[in-house]
Amino acid sequence: MILLCSESKSLNRHLEKIFGDKLVIRSSLVEPDVSNGKIQLIHAASYSDRLAEWVEAFAKSTPVAIGVTSDVPDVAEMLNCAHWGAKAYCNSYMADTYYLQLQRLLENDQTWYPPALLSQALEVARKSLNRSNAFNALSQLTAREKEITFAVADGKSNKVVAQQYGISERTVKAHLTSIFDKLKVKDRVALVIYLNQFNFRQEDKSAVS
Repeated sequence: MILLCSESKSLNRHLEKIFGDKLVIRSSLVEPDVSNGKIQLIHAASYSDRLAEWVEAFAKSTPVAIGVTSDVPDVAEMLNCAHWGAKAYCNSYMADTYYLQLQRLLENDQTWYPPALLSQALEVARKSLNRSNAFNALSQLTAREKEITFAVADGKSNKVVAQQYGISERTVKAHLTSIFDKLKVKDRVALVIYLNQFNFRQEDKSAVS
């Protein structure tokens, strides 16, 4: 048996077509109880103001597998639900094939999340890790190298940079050679691309220490 907590008539009809008499519907949030079935689905939009508090309060302390259905699923909400302890997160109106797969996995103490959103989450994590690595690389630069790095990123020429910091253009070029080597970039164009790729801006200069 599957318990659905939902105030959405369209979602109720959708799941009734999929699960038939295995589905029990409640219009209010009820505490998880295995007597109501091993799976309890919560319609996010029906209880948006209480969803986080409710899932966090019960999901990790009950043998019932809590799943959240979302009318407009996104990565941030999925990650929040996983953090709160939900075993599943899905599009409210996904096809019966996916709901039956979700049911099978949850009944076997596994989890179900949309593959596309999982891929997005992994990409976000990868970019975050890469930016962290890039931040660490920038931290290896000397104070003057950081100043020159961000000045070049702002589009300033070697001559302007030299005048700004009271050094010769030859010294600027020497600093740039060191910067390119430490950041593993080949030239000033690649340096600008490198900084833009990780969305580094002038305001990050002081934080890179």
